[in-house]
Amino acid sequence: MSQSFFRTIVIPATDTAAFPDAIRQMRDGAFEGIILRDVYDRDTCARIRDHLEAGRHGLVRTDFPARMRAYFLGINLNLAPPDLTAYFQHAPLFASRLRQLFAGSIDLQSRVSGLLASLDRGRSYAAVPGPSPDLHHMFTTLRAHLPGGFIPPHFDNEQAFRHSYRMVTPLIGTDLFSFVLAFTQADAGGALEIFNLHHGGRPYRMADGPDDASHIHLDDVDRVSFRLEPGEMILFNSGRYLHRVTPVEGGTTRWTACSFMAESRNADRVYCWG
Repeated sequence: MSQSFFRTIVIPATDTAAFPDAIRQMRDGAFEGIILRDVYDRDTCARIRDHLEAGRHGLVRTDFPARMRAYFLGINLNLAPPDLTAYFQHAPLFASRLRQLFAGSIDLQSRVSGLLASLDRGRSYAAVPGPSPDLHHMFTTLRAHLPGGFIPPHFDNEQAFRHSYRMVTPLIGTDLFSFVLAFTQADAGGALEIFNLHHGGRPYRMADGPDDASHIHLDDVDRVSFRLEPGEMILFNSGRYLHRVTPVEGGTTRWTACSFMAESRNADRVYCWG
């Protein structure tokens, strides 16, 4: 286990059954992050990257704010138009085409949800229900950070105030946490930085208001930095810890899959969304 304000435990994906309480321990403060190794092997990551960069996926594309030089495959709930009409129109096809993208391997949702359940005594990890029994929120989004791409400092808990979360918020009862799964690594930069700065109830927003957390002076704040190898995944309490993605350097696009998660109000399952 690493020693700092942000302690991590590293678990090979083949050994998750030996750590059935890992997520509970993380949420209880025994450590702050879990790194899973070999969620996918390097050959699979390279194949997925090639399909994504060649546009062989059929997934709906949406964009970060232009200055961030990045885009989503899928629709990020934080940036979705609040009426969610287009979101749920695209959700079934997104799920189907995401499975097709991983043909020949365990599909992304099954792989990630299975590993997380194994680390959490078998609790179900599933996409948040939608407006009808046959509709669900998108389990994840894929993210492309181009050269120069970044995400400013933010606390994920603040995102639950958005109107687009109106079907999520009544179902969850805890802090938001999240995973980042890497398919490529930037030549340099593109690190997930996590700061020793906790959300304290102030109205910080990601990048859309006068209390934008990116305005906090961070030069003297302790931090940890993670540049994940292809196939590695980190899980942490992104709702409470201030974090950002540093600018990508070089010519390699940083491809990741990311989901937000929270326990259900009766704690019998965990809901996920992109």
